[in-house]
Amino acid sequence: MNKKKIKKYLLLFENLEISNINQFDELIDKNIIFIDPFNKVIGKKNFKIVFKNSLQKINGPKFKVLQIISKKNIYFVKWKMNYKAFGKKQEIIGLSEIGLNNSGLIKFHYDYWDSYSQFYTKIPIIGKIFLIFLNFIKTKI
Repeated sequence: MNKKKIKKYLLLFENLEISNINQFDELIDKNIIFIDPFNKVIGKKNFKIVFKNSLQKINGPKFKVLQIISKKNIYFVKWKMNYKAFGKKQEIIGLSEIGLNNSGLIKFHYDYWDSYSQFYTKIPIIGKIFLIFLNFIKTKI
């Protein structure tokens, strides 16, 4: 049962649109915790708001699951997201830690990805400053 729900959950991400965002309701715990480099929210409503806002603000986001590893009710999912920003195609590669409750609903979803090199350094003008800073730090370590 849990494997079916996690597969359905990940398939929903791979095909996520504003029109199907309410399909999360049958897959996530009412008190789900979602954390990524930009967000920390609790609850179904707030979880869906994060993804609705992302779909509205990001140009053509598309998730692809690359690998899944599990141990009991914890799943580690390697993924990539392609989108268009700053006039170019962009890609983020990350890892999600997803936990299920005893009923098989998603109780937490933590996303880990390098926002510095995969996002901030790609912002026009400001990104160049970030790159200079990053190169400076590399010479000191």
